[in-house]
Amino acid sequence: MIKVAVESLDLVNRIENVLRGRKNLMFYDGKRDGLDENVAFKYFYSSPKNALDFINVDIFESPKDSLFGVINVIMDYDGGYEECSSDYGNITVEKLQIRGVDKIKVELLLNKCGITNIENAIEFFEGYIFNKTLI
Repeated sequence: MIKVAVESLDLVNRIENVLRGRKNLMFYDGKRDGLDENVAFKYFYSSPKNALDFINVDIFESPKDSLFGVINVIMDYDGGYEECSSDYGNITVEKLQIRGVDKIKVELLLNKCGITNIENAIEFFEGYIFNKTLI
C-alpha cells in the first residue's frame, strides 16, 4: 500500500504543497537523477532558521524494517536532541566534525505514521529541530 503511495503523484504533490516557498528548494527523481537505488525521490532545501543548513527529505522506493524515508539536516552542534522521540519515527543524532567544526546530523526516520502524515512530519521536524518548540 505504501509503495503504491510512493509511486503516486499524490505523495509528491502533498510534499510540494508543504514545502512551497522554501528557499533553494530542489527536487530529485530517484532513478532518473541517479540517486541511491532505494530512494524514490528527494527534496533538498534551506532550513527556515539558517539558510546555510540544508534539509533533505528522502522517500524510499521499498520500505525496509518499517522505514519509509528520512528527513535530516547537518547543522552546528547544539545539544538537547539525544533523548528525542516522535510519533512520526525515531530521531537519531550523530556528532560530526567537518573541517574542524563541531556539527550534528539529526535524522527523523519516517515510520508508517510519518509517511502517511508527511506534511505534519516535515512541520514537526522543522519546529522540533530548529526552533526547539516541541522539546
